Formats: sequence, structure tokens, C-alpha cells
Amino acid sequence: MGLLADTARLLERLPLDAPALLVDETRARANIAAMCAKVKASHTSLRPHFKTHQNVGVGRWFREAGVRHATVSSYAMAVQFADDGWDNLLIAMLVDPGDLPRLAVLGRRLTERNGRLGLLVDTPEAARAVASTVEWPNSIHMKIDTGYGRSGIFWEDARRIRETAAAADSSGLVAHAGHSYRTPRDELKALHCTTAERLSAVAMATGQDLLLSVGDTPTCATVDLLLGVDEVRPGNFVFFDVMQLVAGICGPQHLALAAACPVLAVDEARGRLVLRGGAVHLGKDPALVGGAPIFGCLGTMAPEGFDQVLPDVAVTQLTQEHAVVEVPRERWSELATGLRPGDLALVFPSHACLACHQHGHLLTTDAAYLPREADSPAWP
Repeated sequence: MGLLADTARLLERLPLDAPALLVDETRARANIAAMCAKVKASHTSLRPHFKTHQNVGVGRWFREAGVRHATVSSYAMAVQFADDGWDNLLIAMLVDPGDLPRLAVLGRRLTERNGRLGLLVDTPEAARAVASTVEWPNSIHMKIDTGYGRSGIFWEDARRIRETAAAADSSGLVAHAGHSYRTPRDELKALHCTTAERLSAVAMATGQDLLLSVGDTPTCATVDLLLGVDEVRPGNFVFFDVMQLVAGICGPQHLALAAACPVLAVDEARGRLVLRGGAVHLGKDPALVGGAPIFGCLGTMAPEGFDQVLPDVAVTQLTQEHAVVEVPRERWSELATGLRPGDLALVFPSHACLACHQHGHLLTTDAAYLPREADSPAWP
């Protein structure tokens, strides 16, 4: 039997309704522990971004590791984790004015639990709207663009910074160095330093003592000490993914999330497999290998969890429901002997965050169910 057939035999022991996402709990908890240790050594604080896993079961692993503050990306996600006991939440998206009435209710209920809700603004008008709707001690943070170019006040726009700061009391400055995902690994330390320096310059321009918060996995995972900031908000590090692997941000032993996908066709003549595991299951955000896009790669299982990552057995085509996997012809016997339609293949996705967004719950490799939402009633 080949490695993929051996993996299929292990996967069929799990109560899977495939395609489904699996988590290697040992690897994920090790990733959390490593980030917590780095943050402690850096004398800063960790507010992980839960948009990666979107799962209260995984969120509880963070709580068990001592984490008390979290980042989310929407009102709905804030409700999801507030329902599970998270009291200090930052919504790391510019505030949607249409959401303000229900954000005010959520903020009030969090403060009743001695917590708070943090909201992002980038204009004086937004700052005033939040301040007039959402009661203190819920907090306003200015979103600053330190070089990514997506959203926020450009860090050198002193006039807009001063006007927004004057419009309402702010608690902090928030930046996302999303350009770190396309920055060479050996330049990430310099990027972190630049981001911290630019945030510090913005804080000085306001004349206020503001919390400095940054968030991205590449810098947080690779920089030895996260100096110059008060808070970091990485998210992807809990699972990592093929994007991070090919960029050298993590090693194969850190990949903690994979999809179990049914095999639909085994085509030795063309050296490929066809899986039921398309964009609606994996997302469609590719990693680049030698300039060519891949949407994930296959891996193997051991009885205790994930085993090898097979970067040369890649998902090269992805449509809504189908994935086409190229298997090196010279390795066909080693890898695919005995594999048949109906078996399950293990796919490490290119982008873990998008894959998690597609699924309602997660299952560990030990068959433990990880719920997406808490059992308590949702917030109004």
C-alpha cells in the first residue's frame, strides 16, 4: 500500500462527514504555547485574531493558555465569542455605521461583565459617531496604515490624525502589516521595527498616551522579540498553512489544520487524483511555488496525528467542488498504490483562514468535536 492509502485507512476510523476539517490538537496547542512564550519574553500582550479558526473550542485552548483578550473581524464573530465568555474583544475592521446600534448593546453587556468592546475608526466623523453611541469604557482605536495600503489613516497624514484624535478619546492605535505576507523572511524583523516606529510617531503626533497594537503572523512568528509595541494580534499561527510553509515562516511540523477530502478519481496514466474538495471547502487563495499557484498539498497521517507534508503532491486546479492533485509519476508507486475512489485524502490548505470559514465545526485527529459556537443563547 502507498502512503496515501495508508492515510486513508487511518482517516476512515474517524466519524467524518467529508469534506471536513481536521485539527491536530497537539500541534495547535504547541503553536499557541510558543507564541505565548514569545509574547511574555517580549513584555507585550497577546490578543490573537480568532478569524483564523472561528471556533469556540479552539478559543478555549487559548483561554487555557492564559489568554484573556481576543480579536475578531465582525459583529457576528464578536457575539460568537462573547457567548463563550470572552469579555474583552476588539473588532479589527473599520466600524460599519449601520452596526452601531447593536454594537452599543453588545458593548453594554460586555461592560456589565467587567469587559469592553474595542472599535476602529479612521475619520473624525466615525470617531464622533462611535463616541455618541457606544458608552465608555468601551474603547475607540484609530486604524493606522503603516505601509500595507488597505485601510486606515496613512501614518504621515498628520492633519487627519490630529483631527480624528481630537474628535473623541482614543485608547490606542491599530495597524496590520499585511504586506508582511509578501516580504522575504530575512526582511521581516526590519518590517516589524518600521511598523512599531511609525505607530510610535503617530502616537507622538497626537500628544496622547496610546496603546500600540500590531498584528500579522509572519512578523510575530519569526521576529525573536516583539519590541516597540504594547500588543500583538496574529491569528494564522494557531494552525499555519501552506502559504506560511512555502514562505519559510513555519516548518511542516507546525501545520495543524487539514481537510479530509473524498477521492473521486485515481488516474495513474495522467499522474493525478481528483478530489471532492473545491473552493467551497478549501477557499481559493493560492500559494505560489516557483511562480505557479497551488491551493494546498497532500499529507499523511500517523496514529497519533498528522505526519508528513508532501509539498510535491500539490492541488494545482481548484473549482467550486473539485480539486485536481498532481502526483509525481516517479513517486506514484510509493504514494498512490492501493488508493481508490471513496478513500479520503488529507489536504493541507494554502490558506487556513479561508478554509475554516467554509466549515461549521472542526474535528481533532483524536475524534474530539470542536464546536463553532457556544451552547448559550446568542446576543440580540
